[in-house]
Amino acid sequence: MEPNEFVEKLLAESSLDEIEFASDVERILAEQVVYLREHIHALQQGSVLGTHDLVCELYSRLEDKDAQIVTLREEIDFLRQQVTAALG
Repeated sequence: MEPNEFVEKLLAESSLDEIEFASDVERILAEQVVYLREHIHALQQGSVLGTHDLVCELYSRLEDKDAQIVTLREEIDFLRQQVTAALG
């Protein structure tokens, strides 16, 4: 059966109310699909932004740790000099 024949047969067997109802259901489903796609996109964007914030926070913490390492190395060098001077 050709697609046009199927539609014609369906239309001949259906009342106008049934066709309007089917059209309404199709429109509602199409609107729901659009809404769900937008919602998924928003969730993906939120996830990306959340990931970006997390990465920024981790880089900030790494910078803090690097600064602490530099400070500790300076203290170790100072203490080595003090020990060397005291023994020498």
